[in-house]
Amino acid sequence: MSESFQAVYRDQQGRAYSCPVVLNNGAWMMMASDGTQPITHEFQDDIAGTLTFFEYRKTEDSGLHVERLPGESGFAAMQRAYAEQEIATQRKHREAARAEINNQPPDAAKVARAESVRQLNAQTLRQMRPRGGGQFIIKGE
Repeated sequence: MSESFQAVYRDQQGRAYSCPVVLNNGAWMMMASDGTQPITHEFQDDIAGTLTFFEYRKTEDSGLHVERLPGESGFAAMQRAYAEQEIATQRKHREAARAEINNQPPDAAKVARAESVRQLNAQTLRQMRPRGGGQFIIKGE
Protein backbone atom coordinates (compact mmCIF):
# COMPACT_ATOMS: atom_id res chain seq x y z
CA MET A 1 0.00 0.00 0.00
CA SER A 2 1.21 3.48 -0.73
CA GLU A 3 0.40 6.70 1.03
CA SER A 4 -1.52 9.47 -0.65
CA PHE A 5 -3.07 12.73 0.46
CA GLN A 6 -6.47 14.31 0.27
CA ALA A 7 -7.47 17.95 0.51
CA VAL A 8 -10.37 18.31 2.93
CA TYR A 9 -12.82 21.19 2.54
CA ARG A 10 -15.86 22.06 4.67
CA ASP A 11 -19.07 23.84 3.84
CA GLN A 12 -20.93 26.37 6.06
CA GLN A 13 -22.74 23.53 7.88
CA GLY A 14 -19.46 21.79 8.75
CA ARG A 15 -19.85 18.87 6.35
CA ALA A 16 -16.51 17.62 5.05
CA TYR A 17 -15.66 17.06 1.39
CA SER A 18 -12.38 15.62 0.21
CA CYS A 19 -10.56 14.87 -3.02
CA PRO A 20 -7.22 13.28 -3.88
CA VAL A 21 -4.14 15.45 -4.19
CA VAL A 22 -1.53 14.77 -6.90
CA LEU A 23 1.80 16.24 -7.91
CA ASN A 24 1.34 17.77 -11.37
CA ASN A 25 4.31 19.48 -13.10
CA GLY A 26 5.98 20.19 -9.76
CA ALA A 27 2.84 21.66 -8.14
CA TRP A 28 0.34 20.00 -5.83
CA MET A 29 -3.13 19.92 -7.37
CA MET A 30 -6.44 18.41 -6.27
CA MET A 31 -8.27 15.98 -8.52
CA ALA A 32 -11.75 17.47 -8.90
CA SER A 33 -14.52 15.96 -11.03
CA ASP A 34 -13.60 18.28 -13.92
CA GLY A 35 -9.84 17.63 -13.77
CA THR A 36 -6.93 18.94 -11.72
CA GLN A 37 -7.52 22.21 -9.88
CA PRO A 38 -5.17 24.38 -7.83
CA ILE A 39 -5.55 24.04 -4.07
CA THR A 40 -6.99 27.32 -2.82
CA HIS A 41 -8.42 28.55 0.48
CA GLU A 42 -11.93 28.60 -0.98
CA PHE A 43 -13.33 26.32 -3.65
CA GLN A 44 -16.60 26.77 -5.51
CA ASP A 45 -18.29 23.38 -5.91
CA ASP A 46 -21.18 22.93 -8.35
CA ILE A 47 -23.33 21.08 -5.82
CA ALA A 48 -22.09 21.98 -2.33
CA GLY A 49 -21.44 25.67 -3.05
CA THR A 50 -18.53 27.52 -1.43
CA LEU A 51 -16.14 25.24 0.45
CA THR A 52 -13.35 26.37 2.75
CA PHE A 53 -10.04 24.51 2.99
CA PHE A 54 -9.78 22.63 6.31
CA GLU A 55 -6.78 20.24 6.23
CA TYR A 56 -4.70 17.72 4.37
CA ARG A 57 -5.41 14.12 5.27
CA LYS A 58 -2.96 11.26 4.80
CA THR A 59 -4.66 8.16 3.41
CA GLU A 60 -3.57 4.65 2.59
CA ASP A 61 -4.13 3.67 -1.02
CA SER A 62 -5.99 0.39 -0.65
CA GLY A 63 -7.53 0.50 -4.09
CA LEU A 64 -7.36 -2.48 -6.38
CA HIS A 65 -4.91 -2.01 -9.23
CA VAL A 66 -5.63 -4.27 -12.19
CA GLU A 67 -3.54 -4.42 -15.33
CA ARG A 68 -5.67 -4.14 -18.46
CA LEU A 69 -5.10 -6.09 -21.62
CA PRO A 70 -5.06 -4.10 -24.87
CA GLY A 71 -8.61 -3.09 -25.75
CA GLU A 72 -10.02 -4.43 -22.47
CA SER A 73 -12.50 -2.35 -20.47
CA GLY A 74 -11.97 -1.70 -16.76
CA PHE A 75 -14.98 -3.84 -15.88
CA ALA A 76 -13.72 -6.77 -17.98
CA ALA A 77 -10.28 -6.44 -16.36
CA MET A 78 -11.89 -6.56 -12.90
CA GLN A 79 -13.91 -9.65 -13.87
CA ARG A 80 -10.79 -11.35 -15.21
CA ALA A 81 -8.79 -10.50 -12.07
CA TYR A 82 -11.59 -11.82 -9.84
CA ALA A 83 -11.81 -15.05 -11.84
CA GLU A 84 -8.03 -15.54 -11.61
CA GLN A 85 -8.13 -14.94 -7.86
CA GLU A 86 -11.08 -17.32 -7.43
CA ILE A 87 -9.33 -20.05 -9.44
CA ALA A 88 -6.14 -19.64 -7.37
CA THR A 89 -8.13 -19.82 -4.12
CA GLN A 90 -9.97 -22.96 -5.22
CA ARG A 91 -6.68 -24.57 -6.33
CA LYS A 92 -5.12 -23.78 -2.94
CA HIS A 93 -8.07 -25.39 -1.11
CA ARG A 94 -7.92 -28.51 -3.32
CA GLU A 95 -4.17 -28.86 -2.76
CA ALA A 96 -4.62 -28.49 1.01
CA ALA A 97 -7.37 -31.13 1.05
CA ARG A 98 -5.25 -33.48 -1.08
CA ALA A 99 -2.24 -33.01 1.22
CA GLU A 100 -4.39 -33.71 4.28
CA ILE A 101 -5.74 -36.94 2.76
CA ASN A 102 -2.28 -38.07 1.65
CA ASN A 103 -0.85 -37.50 5.14
CA GLN A 104 -3.30 -39.92 6.78
CA PRO A 105 -2.16 -43.52 7.37
CA PRO A 106 -3.89 -46.19 5.23
CA ASP A 107 -6.85 -48.02 6.79
CA ALA A 108 -5.92 -51.72 7.11
CA ALA A 109 -9.53 -52.89 6.71
CA LYS A 110 -9.96 -50.95 3.45
CA VAL A 111 -6.65 -52.28 2.13
CA ALA A 112 -7.73 -55.87 2.95
CA ARG A 113 -11.13 -55.38 1.23
CA ALA A 114 -9.44 -53.92 -1.86
CA GLU A 115 -7.03 -56.89 -2.01
CA SER A 116 -9.87 -59.43 -1.77
CA VAL A 117 -11.79 -57.62 -4.54
CA ARG A 118 -8.61 -57.65 -6.69
CA GLN A 119 -8.19 -61.40 -6.13
CA LEU A 120 -11.86 -62.08 -6.95
CA ASN A 121 -11.58 -60.05 -10.18
CA ALA A 122 -8.42 -61.96 -11.17
CA GLN A 123 -10.16 -65.31 -10.55
CA THR A 124 -13.17 -64.25 -12.65
CA LEU A 125 -10.90 -63.22 -15.52
CA ARG A 126 -9.06 -66.58 -15.41
CA GLN A 127 -12.39 -68.42 -15.69
CA MET A 128 -13.50 -66.29 -18.65
CA ARG A 129 -10.26 -66.86 -20.57
CA PRO A 130 -10.74 -69.26 -23.50
CA ARG A 131 -8.97 -72.62 -23.25
CA GLY A 132 -6.73 -74.14 -25.85
CA GLY A 133 -4.62 -71.11 -26.78
CA GLY A 134 -6.85 -70.09 -29.67
CA GLN A 135 -6.35 -73.05 -32.05
CA PHE A 136 -9.97 -72.84 -33.22
CA ILE A 137 -9.68 -69.34 -34.59
CA ILE A 138 -10.17 -69.38 -38.38
CA LYS A 139 -8.49 -66.73 -40.44
CA GLY A 140 -10.25 -65.35 -43.48
CA GLU A 141 -8.73 -65.95 -46.91
